[in-house]
Amino acid sequence: MAKVTDVSGWIRQEVWQTDIHSRGRLGRWVIYFIRLLYGIFLKFLDGGLTLQATSLVYSTLLSLVPMLAVSFSVLKAFGVENQIQLFLLEFLEPLGPQADDVTAQIVDFVGNIQVGVLGAVSIAFLFITVVTLVQKVETAFNAIWCVSDVRPLGRRISDYLSVILLGPVLIFTATGAA
Repeated sequence: MAKVTDVSGWIRQEVWQTDIHSRGRLGRWVIYFIRLLYGIFLKFLDGGLTLQATSLVYSTLLSLVPMLAVSFSVLKAFGVENQIQLFLLEFLEPLGPQADDVTAQIVDFVGNIQVGVLGAVSIAFLFITVVTLVQKVETAFNAIWCVSDVRPLGRRISDYLSVILLGPVLIFTATGAA
């Protein structure tokens, strides 16, 4: 136990109370890296990482279908609906033989969504669900990295819509180009 106290005291003295500007470039990077590892270690010990990960898994599973529906509708607008199935097959390949079944079910389910039939209220709820998922991800990362400043509402909305509307196109383009 004495060694743990010695290490903790050394980290507090040498890493947190040291003037990093008096160090060279390599010394600053080493101190930043040790601070990062120490912060992650402390977050892991207090259970914060596990709680945030559990929250993200739960939220993602509940929002997966609306997120896919929005993503595929954006991709359909660009006329790449025929390539979606190939992309999903490649993405779900680690599932093994079940990848074909899962891909077919996802494509059928999303293909059955007709935006004209949904109505304005349903589309609004679909987007609210997806925006809530993105907000949960941001909140979890802010909690993990101890960010207390919240961005202005207008900035968050524009960032969320960029991720929701442009994200699928950029991901599909990047993976298709590779």
